[in-house]
Amino acid sequence: MERKVKFPDGREVDVLTIFKFVYGLSDSELEILKLLVNTKGKLSAEDIASSLNISRNTVTKPVNLLLSKGLVLRDKEKGKTNGRPRLVYFATPDIYSKLLTDLQSIVNNSLKEISKIRKNT
Repeated sequence: MERKVKFPDGREVDVLTIFKFVYGLSDSELEILKLLVNTKGKLSAEDIASSLNISRNTVTKPVNLLLSKGLVLRDKEKGKTNGRPRLVYFATPDIYSKLLTDLQSIVNNSLKEISKIRKNT
């Protein structure tokens, strides 16, 4: 279920789209994040590629960026054979708390800067 946020000018955006703005995500990074947020459980790179109808190689860079921004976590899953464990990805469990904290920080910093500008006019 999509949750919408309404802006003062009447525009409405999906909450997950706010992640794109706050964290500077590309369209492909946002699509992967949406998939992981809306999926119960963990997905491999192959699962992500299949779900989004893209190549597995196209998944690696966006997933690594989402990992570096703390929006996605990685886990190792034992396979059925003695080979290497399979890497699986999932959205950070407290992802919305992270967004709220980061948005509050942005608002606080913005208010400080706007206050400085206002004093100088």
